[in-house]
Amino acid sequence: MKEPVVRSSVPVNDTWDLTVMYKTVEDWNNALQSASELPDKLLSYKNKATESPETLLETIEAILKASRTVEMIYTYSHMIQDQDLSDSTGSEMNQKAMDLLNNLAASISWFNPEVLSVPEEKMISWINDTPVSKYRVWLEDILRNRPYILSAPEERIMVLASDATRGFSGTFGKLNNVEIPARLPEITDATGKTVKISHGNFIPLLQGSDRKVRQSAFTGFYSEIEGNTETLASLLDGQVRTNIFKAKARNYPSALEASLFHDRVSKTVYESLISSVHDSLPVMHRYYRMKKKVMGLSEMHLYDIYTPTVKDVDVEYTVTEGEKLTLEAVKPLGQEYVETLQQGFKDRWTDRYENIGKRSGAYSGGCYDSPPYMLLNFSGTLDSVFTMAHEAGHSMHSWFSRKNQPYHTSDYRILVAEVASITNEMLVASHLMSKTEDKDIIAYLIDSQINDFRTTLFRQTMFAEFELLIHRQVEEGGSLSSDWLNKTYLDLVMLYHGDAFEYDTDDKLIRTEWARIPHFYYNFYVYKYATGLASAAAISSRILNDGQNVVDGYLSFLSSGGSKPPLELLKDAGVDLETPVPVEEAMKKLNILVSDLENLLEK
Repeated sequence: MKEPVVRSSVPVNDTWDLTVMYKTVEDWNNALQSASELPDKLLSYKNKATESPETLLETIEAILKASRTVEMIYTYSHMIQDQDLSDSTGSEMNQKAMDLLNNLAASISWFNPEVLSVPEEKMISWINDTPVSKYRVWLEDILRNRPYILSAPEERIMVLASDATRGFSGTFGKLNNVEIPARLPEITDATGKTVKISHGNFIPLLQGSDRKVRQSAFTGFYSEIEGNTETLASLLDGQVRTNIFKAKARNYPSALEASLFHDRVSKTVYESLISSVHDSLPVMHRYYRMKKKVMGLSEMHLYDIYTPTVKDVDVEYTVTEGEKLTLEAVKPLGQEYVETLQQGFKDRWTDRYENIGKRSGAYSGGCYDSPPYMLLNFSGTLDSVFTMAHEAGHSMHSWFSRKNQPYHTSDYRILVAEVASITNEMLVASHLMSKTEDKDIIAYLIDSQINDFRTTLFRQTMFAEFELLIHRQVEEGGSLSSDWLNKTYLDLVMLYHGDAFEYDTDDKLIRTEWARIPHFYYNFYVYKYATGLASAAAISSRILNDGQNVVDGYLSFLSSGGSKPPLELLKDAGVDLETPVPVEEAMKKLNILVSDLENLLEK
């Protein structure tokens, strides 16, 4: 595990190559200056766009061209910022790009209301019988939003309000990625070396075999978080109120339904996910009790969760080994998939390691006119290899989509995004299992797969339930005090983790974990990880067992972008999330994995 260094000391080959977008920051500044004229140009189409199919076509293409230009300007700036959030240069660039993005949004805020001012029958005839038909998906989505689109002046106010309220998330990012990490304590690791806790090494420290180190990391990390909960509660309260304001302003029944509407998902899908996971909590509780027994613990604490259940299996990877393993695992997806990803690794799609000030976690990004970049904080653990495979799944989804779809249908919905990433993780797990007959290693890998269910299906559903509760609290007239948030979160942790844990003084520090989760600022995002795992479990099994037709269908799914509603795309790939079947099948797989691990460890 590399110690984080300042950004300027990171070897170039371990960083992403942003020169594909702009050779220099000066080139970016020139592009920004040139694009600053776009909002005024787009305003010139106002009140003229729907005079005829021809003027509508011209307006749409002008909007898309401008959006594509500004998207790359913004993408470059936020990636520069994410390299080192403590560097004001990146922050200033990102602020300028956000200002341009908001100006562009404000300059076209009239467009949807103007489209909706055309009688529906007339607009449908244009969509069916004129060149405007090439933008059918986009226009039909606007028509679908008719009940929630406001007047042009009101739409402009909504855009301006977005600019005013985005500070909650931005301030959280600064606090969580710069100020809190600067104050995190140093501890002594298993080798006797002094190590400063960071977002990047926190989980690896919890995965270590030395229990005193795990306890020190856990208590050191959450004690610092606890000292910031008043500020963080205020930020989260502001973000939730922003979500509710936007939903109310557009006449949605709730913030949840406003968020789900975009993906054409009913709230019953969300609620039934939580209900199904509640029904399966005994399986996960059984796993925790087994873990406690196998680890020989008279008392198990929450800082023991991340430690592999199977002892004496020390697996560590270099980033090159992780890339090679990922490429081997995805071979069933075909030559084009493998060769493209391999070239992407060589062409520096990836920013590999943690550095001081770098955004924590991992993501896949880029834009239509750039590579599908990946931000990693690779630490050498098996978990970091799975993270690499996960982000590679996102990036390859983006690559296939952008290759096969025009700009306006290339952006797939988040609901389907997690399918590609988790499918890759499951292919990696299957590949690793096939490479060994060593029972200890097999048990280790089974334990790793169970932990995928723990972190992706159970943990993310717990997060989803917490999101539901915090929005409901404010919608019903309450507020999000730090005391209320701590109690609500701890109650959920105890529900989801069961009776294997003591919940003593140290364990109760977990009540502040809500304060460090960036996804709570993403507006009902996390449930998609859980449904993604359920979908990926079915798809990956079929890829490995059912032959080329399934692979062809999956690659078609990756290539479809946003050309269909997400639930339809998943149905085309053989998964129906409107039924409980995918989650039920995933839970059956989990039950088998737990039983297999019990059998291996009892022998």
